[in-house]
Amino acid sequence: MPRKHSAASDFLWQDRDKQEYVYAFNPRIECLTMIQRAPTVALDIGCGSGGVGHALRQLFPHCELWGCELESTAAQQAREHFDHVVEQDVESVDFSALGLKKPFDLVCLFDVLEHLFNPWQLLHNLLPRIATDAHLLVSLPNVSNIALLYDALQGFWKYRRAGLLDFTHLRFFTDYDARKMFYQTGYRVLNHQVSLLGRGKDIYNQYADAAFPGALTIGDLSLQVKSKTHLLHLCADQNLYLITPHHGELTHAAERELASNDYPRIYAFGED
Repeated sequence: MPRKHSAASDFLWQDRDKQEYVYAFNPRIECLTMIQRAPTVALDIGCGSGGVGHALRQLFPHCELWGCELESTAAQQAREHFDHVVEQDVESVDFSALGLKKPFDLVCLFDVLEHLFNPWQLLHNLLPRIATDAHLLVSLPNVSNIALLYDALQGFWKYRRAGLLDFTHLRFFTDYDARKMFYQTGYRVLNHQVSLLGRGKDIYNQYADAAFPGALTIGDLSLQVKSKTHLLHLCADQNLYLITPHHGELTHAAERELASNDYPRIYAFGED
Protein backbone atom coordinates (compact mmCIF):
# COMPACT_ATOMS: atom_id res chain seq x y z
CA MET A 1 0.00 0.00 0.00
CA PRO A 2 1.52 3.37 -0.96
CA ARG A 3 2.74 5.52 1.91
CA LYS A 4 0.78 8.73 2.28
CA HIS A 5 2.69 11.95 1.85
CA SER A 6 2.74 13.91 5.10
CA ALA A 7 2.77 17.69 5.53
CA ALA A 8 6.07 17.35 7.39
CA SER A 9 7.78 16.21 4.19
CA ASP A 10 6.47 18.71 1.64
CA PHE A 11 8.15 18.68 -1.73
CA LEU A 12 10.53 21.52 -2.55
CA TRP A 13 8.04 23.08 -4.96
CA GLN A 14 5.43 23.05 -2.17
CA ASP A 15 7.38 24.41 0.74
CA ARG A 16 10.11 26.60 -0.82
CA ASP A 17 8.11 29.79 -0.25
CA LYS A 18 7.15 28.72 3.28
CA GLN A 19 10.74 28.50 4.44
CA GLU A 20 12.35 31.64 5.81
CA TYR A 21 15.49 32.25 3.79
CA VAL A 22 18.50 33.06 5.96
CA TYR A 23 20.99 35.34 4.24
CA ALA A 24 24.49 34.22 5.11
CA PHE A 25 26.88 36.99 6.12
CA ASN A 26 29.19 36.32 3.19
CA PRO A 27 31.86 38.93 2.30
CA ARG A 28 32.64 37.24 -1.05
CA ILE A 29 36.36 37.87 -0.67
CA GLU A 30 37.09 35.60 -3.65
CA CYS A 31 35.28 38.19 -5.80
CA LEU A 32 36.52 41.34 -4.08
CA THR A 33 40.15 40.32 -4.60
CA MET A 34 39.52 40.93 -8.32
CA ILE A 35 39.06 44.69 -7.73
CA GLN A 36 41.76 46.56 -9.65
CA ARG A 37 41.35 50.06 -8.21
CA ALA A 38 39.82 51.70 -5.16
CA PRO A 39 36.13 52.57 -5.77
CA THR A 40 34.61 55.87 -4.65
CA VAL A 41 30.90 54.96 -4.95
CA ALA A 42 29.88 51.29 -4.89
CA LEU A 43 26.56 49.51 -5.35
CA ASP A 44 25.85 45.95 -4.21
CA ILE A 45 22.72 44.61 -5.93
CA GLY A 46 21.10 41.93 -3.81
CA CYS A 47 23.21 42.89 -0.82
CA GLY A 48 21.59 40.40 1.57
CA SER A 49 22.56 40.94 5.19
CA GLY A 50 25.57 43.11 4.36
CA GLY A 51 28.62 40.86 4.24
CA VAL A 52 29.99 42.48 1.09
CA GLY A 53 29.35 45.96 2.47
CA HIS A 54 31.25 45.05 5.62
CA ALA A 55 34.23 43.80 3.58
CA LEU A 56 34.20 46.85 1.28
CA ARG A 57 34.18 49.16 4.31
CA GLN A 58 37.28 47.41 5.66
CA LEU A 59 39.05 47.57 2.31
CA PHE A 60 37.96 51.06 1.21
CA PRO A 61 36.90 53.08 4.29
CA HIS A 62 36.20 56.25 2.28
CA CYS A 63 33.99 54.62 -0.35
CA GLU A 64 30.29 55.56 -0.37
CA LEU A 65 28.39 52.29 -0.11
CA TRP A 66 24.91 51.63 -1.52
CA GLY A 67 22.95 48.40 -1.37
CA CYS A 68 19.73 47.11 -2.95
CA GLU A 69 17.83 44.37 -1.14
CA LEU A 70 14.15 43.45 -1.47
CA GLU A 71 13.94 41.27 1.66
CA SER A 72 13.22 43.65 4.53
CA THR A 73 14.85 41.69 7.37
CA ALA A 74 18.10 41.31 5.42
CA ALA A 75 17.96 44.96 4.33
CA GLN A 76 17.68 46.08 7.95
CA GLN A 77 20.77 44.06 8.87
CA ALA A 78 22.64 45.40 5.85
CA ARG A 79 22.09 49.00 6.99
CA GLU A 80 24.73 48.42 9.65
CA HIS A 81 27.33 48.13 6.87
CA PHE A 82 26.13 50.40 4.04
CA ASP A 83 25.57 54.15 3.92
CA HIS A 84 22.29 53.57 2.06
CA VAL A 85 20.16 50.44 1.56
CA VAL A 86 17.20 50.64 -0.83
CA GLU A 87 14.36 48.12 -0.65
CA GLN A 88 13.38 48.38 -4.32
CA ASP A 89 14.08 46.74 -7.64
CA VAL A 90 17.30 48.46 -8.71
CA GLU A 91 15.83 49.38 -12.11
CA SER A 92 13.07 51.43 -10.47
CA VAL A 93 15.31 53.41 -8.10
CA ASP A 94 15.96 57.13 -8.65
CA PHE A 95 19.35 57.23 -6.94
CA SER A 96 19.78 60.95 -7.56
CA ALA A 97 16.58 61.68 -5.63
CA LEU A 98 18.00 59.62 -2.75
CA GLY A 99 21.19 61.67 -2.63
CA LEU A 100 23.61 60.03 -5.06
CA LYS A 101 25.97 62.70 -6.39
CA LYS A 102 28.27 60.66 -8.66
CA PRO A 103 27.68 57.59 -10.82
CA PHE A 104 28.70 54.23 -9.41
CA ASP A 105 32.24 53.19 -10.28
CA LEU A 106 31.86 49.70 -8.75
CA VAL A 107 28.81 47.45 -8.97
CA CYS A 108 28.58 43.99 -7.37
CA LEU A 109 26.24 41.34 -8.78
CA PHE A 110 26.96 38.23 -6.75
CA ASP A 111 24.67 35.31 -7.65
CA VAL A 112 21.92 37.69 -8.75
CA LEU A 113 21.57 37.50 -12.53
CA GLU A 114 20.56 33.83 -12.63
CA HIS A 115 17.48 34.67 -10.52
CA LEU A 116 16.14 37.23 -13.02
CA PHE A 117 13.78 36.71 -15.93
CA ASN A 118 15.80 39.11 -18.09
CA PRO A 119 19.32 39.66 -16.71
CA TRP A 120 20.41 41.01 -20.13
CA GLN A 121 18.02 43.95 -19.72
CA LEU A 122 19.25 44.70 -16.20
CA LEU A 123 22.87 44.88 -17.37
CA HIS A 124 21.94 47.10 -20.31
CA ASN A 125 19.83 49.39 -18.12
CA LEU A 126 22.67 49.85 -15.63
CA LEU A 127 24.84 51.65 -18.18
CA PRO A 128 23.34 55.16 -17.65
CA ARG A 129 23.75 54.77 -13.87
CA ILE A 130 27.44 53.92 -13.82
CA ALA A 131 30.69 55.72 -14.65
CA THR A 132 31.95 55.37 -18.21
CA ASP A 133 34.90 53.31 -16.92
CA ALA A 134 33.04 51.58 -14.08
CA HIS A 135 33.96 48.08 -13.00
CA LEU A 136 31.32 45.42 -12.32
CA LEU A 137 31.98 42.23 -10.36
CA VAL A 138 29.73 39.31 -11.30
CA SER A 139 29.47 35.75 -10.01
CA LEU A 140 27.37 33.17 -11.85
CA PRO A 141 26.81 29.44 -11.27
CA ASN A 142 28.54 27.35 -13.95
CA VAL A 143 26.12 24.91 -15.60
CA SER A 144 28.92 23.30 -17.62
CA ASN A 145 30.22 21.91 -14.31
CA ILE A 146 31.24 18.30 -14.94
CA ALA A 147 29.44 16.87 -11.90
CA LEU A 148 26.18 18.54 -12.94
CA LEU A 149 26.59 17.31 -16.53
CA TYR A 150 27.23 13.78 -15.30
CA ASP A 151 23.99 13.85 -13.31
CA ALA A 152 22.14 15.12 -16.38
CA LEU A 153 23.60 12.36 -18.59
CA GLN A 154 22.39 9.82 -16.04
CA GLY A 155 18.93 11.31 -16.44
CA PHE A 156 18.75 13.31 -13.20
CA TRP A 157 18.21 17.07 -12.94
CA LYS A 158 17.42 17.70 -9.30
CA TYR A 159 16.48 21.16 -8.09
CA ARG A 160 17.67 21.99 -4.59
CA ARG A 161 17.44 24.73 -1.97
CA ALA A 162 20.87 26.08 -2.92
CA GLY A 163 23.71 25.43 -5.31
CA LEU A 164 23.96 25.00 -9.07
CA LEU A 165 20.31 23.98 -9.39
CA ASP A 166 18.82 26.30 -6.79
CA PHE A 167 15.03 26.12 -7.16
CA THR A 168 14.86 29.90 -7.63
CA HIS A 169 17.28 30.03 -10.59
CA LEU A 170 15.56 31.14 -13.79
CA ARG A 171 18.57 31.38 -16.12
CA PHE A 172 21.55 29.09 -16.64
CA PHE A 173 24.96 30.12 -17.96
CA THR A 174 28.15 28.52 -19.16
CA ASP A 175 31.23 30.73 -19.33
CA TYR A 176 30.65 31.28 -23.05
CA ASP A 177 26.98 32.21 -22.56
CA ALA A 178 27.90 34.64 -19.80
CA ARG A 179 30.46 36.33 -22.04
CA LYS A 180 27.88 36.62 -24.83
CA MET A 181 25.51 38.28 -22.37
CA PHE A 182 28.16 40.77 -21.24
CA TYR A 183 29.34 41.77 -24.71
CA GLN A 184 25.82 41.99 -26.15
CA THR A 185 24.66 44.25 -23.32
CA GLY A 186 27.65 46.61 -23.55
CA TYR A 187 30.50 45.20 -21.44
CA ARG A 188 33.87 43.57 -22.00
CA VAL A 189 35.51 41.03 -19.71
CA LEU A 190 38.67 42.28 -17.98
CA ASN A 191 39.26 39.25 -15.77
CA HIS A 192 37.81 35.79 -15.22
CA GLN A 193 38.35 33.48 -12.25
CA VAL A 194 36.53 30.42 -10.96
CA SER A 195 35.43 28.99 -7.62
CA LEU A 196 35.70 25.28 -6.82
CA LEU A 197 33.18 24.44 -4.15
CA GLY A 198 31.58 21.01 -4.57
CA ARG A 199 32.35 17.65 -6.18
CA GLY A 200 34.16 19.50 -8.97
CA LYS A 201 36.89 20.50 -6.51
CA ASP A 202 37.60 16.84 -5.72
CA ILE A 203 37.71 15.98 -9.42
CA TYR A 204 40.07 18.86 -10.16
CA ASN A 205 42.45 17.84 -7.37
CA GLN A 206 42.41 14.26 -8.62
CA TYR A 207 43.33 15.14 -12.23
CA ALA A 208 45.23 18.44 -11.97
CA ASP A 209 48.64 16.76 -12.17
CA ALA A 210 47.69 14.39 -15.00
CA ALA A 211 49.13 14.59 -18.50
CA PHE A 212 47.03 16.57 -21.00
CA PRO A 213 45.28 15.93 -23.26
CA GLY A 214 43.88 13.00 -21.36
CA ALA A 215 40.75 11.17 -20.27
CA LEU A 216 38.70 12.18 -17.23
CA THR A 217 36.48 9.39 -15.91
CA ILE A 218 33.47 9.73 -13.61
CA GLY A 219 31.48 6.57 -13.09
CA ASP A 220 30.85 5.19 -16.59
CA LEU A 221 31.46 8.57 -18.29
CA SER A 222 34.81 9.26 -19.94
CA LEU A 223 35.62 12.71 -21.30
CA GLN A 224 38.63 13.97 -23.24
CA VAL A 225 40.16 16.98 -21.45
CA LYS A 226 42.38 19.21 -23.56
CA SER A 227 44.39 21.03 -20.88
CA LYS A 228 44.61 21.90 -17.21
CA THR A 229 42.68 25.10 -17.99
CA HIS A 230 39.94 23.05 -19.68
CA LEU A 231 39.80 20.83 -16.56
CA LEU A 232 39.51 23.89 -14.30
CA HIS A 233 36.59 25.28 -16.32
CA LEU A 234 34.83 21.90 -16.26
CA CYS A 235 35.20 21.63 -12.49
CA ALA A 236 34.21 25.23 -11.67
CA ASP A 237 31.08 25.72 -9.61
CA GLN A 238 31.07 29.48 -10.15
CA ASN A 239 32.46 31.78 -12.81
CA LEU A 240 33.66 35.12 -11.46
CA TYR A 241 34.05 38.14 -13.75
CA LEU A 242 35.36 41.67 -13.71
CA ILE A 243 33.68 43.59 -16.55
CA THR A 244 33.55 47.19 -17.76
CA PRO A 245 31.56 49.11 -20.44
CA HIS A 246 32.97 48.71 -23.96
CA HIS A 247 30.93 51.59 -25.53
CA GLY A 248 30.75 49.66 -28.81
CA GLU A 249 34.53 49.80 -29.22
CA LEU A 250 35.26 46.14 -29.99
CA THR A 251 38.96 45.78 -30.61
CA HIS A 252 39.30 42.33 -32.21
CA ALA A 253 37.38 39.57 -33.95
CA ALA A 254 36.76 37.54 -30.80
CA GLU A 255 35.03 40.50 -29.14
CA ARG A 256 32.95 41.21 -32.22
CA GLU A 257 31.86 37.57 -32.34
CA LEU A 258 30.84 37.64 -28.68
CA ALA A 259 28.83 40.83 -29.22
CA SER A 260 27.05 39.32 -32.23
CA ASN A 261 24.13 36.90 -32.47
CA ASP A 262 26.44 34.22 -33.92
CA TYR A 263 26.95 30.94 -32.04
CA PRO A 264 29.01 27.80 -32.54
CA ARG A 265 27.09 24.80 -33.87
CA ILE A 266 24.32 23.85 -31.40
CA TYR A 267 22.88 20.34 -31.26
CA ALA A 268 19.90 20.88 -28.95
CA PHE A 269 16.41 20.81 -30.45
CA GLY A 270 14.73 24.17 -31.04
CA GLU A 271 14.33 27.00 -33.48
CA ASP A 272 16.62 30.04 -33.67
